[in-house]
Amino acid sequence: MIYPTASEGSVPAQPRSSAPVQAHIAGRIAQCIAYVTDAEYAFPTIMSALQARSHSATTTDVCICTSEAIPGFSELQQILSAKGIRLFDTSEQLSAALSRLDPGHFMGRISVSAMAKLILPEILPSQYTQIIYLDGDTQVVSSLEKLERITAPPGKFYAARDYLALQDLLEHGKHSNYFNSGVLKFNREGWVGEEAFNLFLTHPELCDGKHDQGALNHVAGDALILISNKWNFPKQFLHLVDMQSLGIVHYMAHPKPWHGTYFPWSATESRVYRDLRRESPVFGALYRGIGLDRQLVYKFRSVRERVKSVFPGGYPRRILQEALRGNYPV
Repeated sequence: MIYPTASEGSVPAQPRSSAPVQAHIAGRIAQCIAYVTDAEYAFPTIMSALQARSHSATTTDVCICTSEAIPGFSELQQILSAKGIRLFDTSEQLSAALSRLDPGHFMGRISVSAMAKLILPEILPSQYTQIIYLDGDTQVVSSLEKLERITAPPGKFYAARDYLALQDLLEHGKHSNYFNSGVLKFNREGWVGEEAFNLFLTHPELCDGKHDQGALNHVAGDALILISNKWNFPKQFLHLVDMQSLGIVHYMAHPKPWHGTYFPWSATESRVYRDLRRESPVFGALYRGIGLDRQLVYKFRSVRERVKSVFPGGYPRRILQEALRGNYPV
């Protein structure tokens, strides 16, 4: 097992148990909200982690693990610690683990660090038995209490439908349990991530070009417990729902809200990133912008999609509400 060193705020390993998880184990917090980031996504990841901290209980830790060197790490660690967020330098450990993967599969906008969620138990302190994983391009917009309170049994995990599965449901009435890997809750004991990692390592063609998500969907079987898309809501449908009905919004695909305001989200969702950049030069230094050419492309798409949304024949909101309010454990 791999753990951060004592200087990185680690704790002694605790034995695993299949007994029901309590809020603390021997006075230590047993649940965490975890992120993994590289330098490219450090800025939005910090924003999401700050929101998670403000919307979660003090009995849940918020942790960020790094997959590569982050500029100004020591100062950043101090700032985040004061805000109740644990920042771990796990770059060497993850680099060793992820170097086993063929870099040829990560030539586009998907970073190899996306695979790190599959091996989180190897890098997180072992006190955490219930792990809530969030991608860095998420926004936590309301209380996480219900997601925190539900317990993932050993060998099981919670996830919500992927954007494409929702699109099939809306357009064709086709039901699918194909899930998105951007928000997960799992029990450390029996987590299928290692199996998914090994599948991608040996048979990446079975993952349908979806990297960690494809691998997890391939091996999930009856380990999956489907939850409401309230906990992983695709940005593509934001214009069809009331933001107050959501818990976590996932800004999957491009553009991203830290690059500007594009339909279907509002200036409010982008403003939080501008405010974070102004809060501290340490945060501002982590921001990665985009060129004018991409800004223009995204603005054109935004205008086109906004115009399309006002005409009849759009997605039936009733079906989308069912995806949010169906018979889910949470």
